[in-house]
Amino acid sequence: GLYDPMVPDAECLKVVTEILDALNIGQYVLKVNHRRLLDGMFKACGVPEDKFRSTCSTVDKLDKSPWDEVRTEMINEKGVTPEAADRIGEYVCLHGGAELADKLLKDEKLSKVKAAVEGLQGIKLLLEYCELFGIKDKILFDLSLARGL
Repeated sequence: GLYDPMVPDAECLKVVTEILDALNIGQYVLKVNHRRLLDGMFKACGVPEDKFRSTCSTVDKLDKSPWDEVRTEMINEKGVTPEAADRIGEYVCLHGGAELADKLLKDEKLSKVKAAVEGLQGIKLLLEYCELFGIKDKILFDLSLARGL
């Protein structure tokens, strides 16, 4: 069917929280990001477009590897410049909620890249729906998340 942007995404998050709550697993957080934002972030940081996916797969390792290892792989194996890798490092350590999306929409580099702005607007809208659904405290906007988008 046809739905407003981010409504199905927010509904999926709501269903997941209902399931996890019913399983009584304790405290948890669902991390979210947006592929357009990730692409826009890479562009703003100076990564060539043909290296977006390989850089993305390296960023995806941040949940298992420290930043220094991820940075080294970006530079030595993926061909990202050290300067671009350092700029990416400034972003991928960020996480938060709607206030972070607002802050990043004003960011000097990201605000000039259409994909980044679209991704941030999408995340902001998603987080607004999550607040309406009463699950805001279980959702974390995390710029290091590079899969499941």
